[in-house]
Amino acid sequence: MIKHLLIQNYTLIESLEIDFEKGFTVLSGETGAGKSIILDAISLLLGKRSDRGSLYDKEKKCVLELKIYVSKEMECLFSKHDLDFDTTSIIRREILPTGKSRSFINDSPVSLSILQDISSNFLEIYSQNQSLKLKSQDKQLKLLDKIAKSEYELSEFQEIYLKFNRLSSEINQLKEDSKLSESELEFLRFQINEIDKASLKEEEKINLESEYNVLENSSSITEKLSKMYNYISEENGLSPRLSEIENDLCKISNFSEELTKLSDRISSVRIEVQDLEIEVQNINDSIKNNPEELSKIGERLDLINSLLSKHSKQNITDLLLFLDEMKIKIQSSSHSESIIKEKEVRLENVKKELYKSAEVLTKKRKSVSKEFQKNVESHLRKLGIKSPVFIIDIQQREDFNLSGKDIINFMFSANKGSDPLEINKAASGGELSRLMLCFSYLISDFDNLSCLIFDEIDTGVSGEIADLMSEMMKEMSLNRQIISVTHLPQIASKANHHFKVYKKEMPERTTTDTKKLTSEERIEEIAKMLSGKKVTKISINNAKELLSQ
Repeated sequence: MIKHLLIQNYTLIESLEIDFEKGFTVLSGETGAGKSIILDAISLLLGKRSDRGSLYDKEKKCVLELKIYVSKEMECLFSKHDLDFDTTSIIRREILPTGKSRSFINDSPVSLSILQDISSNFLEIYSQNQSLKLKSQDKQLKLLDKIAKSEYELSEFQEIYLKFNRLSSEINQLKEDSKLSESELEFLRFQINEIDKASLKEEEKINLESEYNVLENSSSITEKLSKMYNYISEENGLSPRLSEIENDLCKISNFSEELTKLSDRISSVRIEVQDLEIEVQNINDSIKNNPEELSKIGERLDLINSLLSKHSKQNITDLLLFLDEMKIKIQSSSHSESIIKEKEVRLENVKKELYKSAEVLTKKRKSVSKEFQKNVESHLRKLGIKSPVFIIDIQQREDFNLSGKDIINFMFSANKGSDPLEINKAASGGELSRLMLCFSYLISDFDNLSCLIFDEIDTGVSGEIADLMSEMMKEMSLNRQIISVTHLPQIASKANHHFKVYKKEMPERTTTDTKKLTSEERIEEIAKMLSGKKVTKISINNAKELLSQ
């Protein structure tokens, strides 16, 4: 559930903070006061895309923050994304003046996809816009899968479906490769032979270039090494001088600890210089002026560079991979018929698995559809639709997709004697609102969400129906946090907590703010919702009556 919301520098909001509590909370206010802005800010914290145009002050960054309570069961989800877990966690989003945004969970930077994955497990916003999404067959299928608890069956099917697609692609590629003409095969053989004949080794080019550089500069190298050797070893060179210093220090080293340490250090330096003297001599002796070897290495490098250039490769490793690919093409072309037959047999077996898995998935979906239909109709009757008909029509597609073989259509009729039609053709705005509330009510237990936000889904209803909708929200709030943005007094009066969203005039511009209403302030606010701006004694009495129910 949400504990605290912070919004800074967002649209009409300079700075706003709301402390939320358990139970049923409503946000009310005049049209345009900023209720939708608050929900848009929460949507950004759930992973919605942002833009620079949403900043209150275009020169400052926007900061949005949600302090949430999450159950211990979500710890594995945090671990999956390598995030620190705390039952009281903080989601933060920053939108910079440049338009870029940054997201954090418990101070760890996260991507929008991780933000969405985490937030979708504790909160969902239901709106009129989402009611429109419900007209989509994909959304209807996802809703049915939630009710059917078919995550395991769907995952099993998808694994087989992806295996089926991979095999199909491999077979198609083999068939394509087997169409190579004899001249194309001959050219491949020529390229393979040319590279094979070169007997390339992965690190060869680097080693040869190093050898070539040494041989090409052998005179200069030996001259410098000889000079260095002389500086170290000649009579007045570095090595004899160090030995002399070491002897002198050895004679006085017992006089103090500092002199002992200095003597030890000089000994180490002398030993290191002697090693250096030997190594310089060895390296110098190993370097020969060998024009024949230089020419031989140069020819080898020319061959390697020529092959790399010819095949547009950066290094020998890439060239050897290309060689393997060509050999596979030749092999595929030579043995394609037998390989294709073998894969087609495997494909047929996977297809049988796919049909079987799809049947299991369809059966799971159908097993809950009848009961869900009855429950939806029952709740729609409670919400004032006297003769509702709700049908989940499950048809089979000819092929498969990632969701199975089922085509789902939610069919609806609100009037007795009328044939059920797809909900995008049959349901009005008010009927869609009621359908959405029924769906959210029925699936809330399956979702395990700790917070549901309803954004004016009561649009298009009033009177007794609004009262019935408020009762349903109130009941849902017994097990989870419910937040509703509403214009209806019947819903506002049922809440445990009531916030008013309002505009206030500042010296330079108008801003949006909120206020948690006291008991007396709630009476006045609900009276305004009943009668408009002019509050009457009758509306005050009606407000008191609503609140007392």
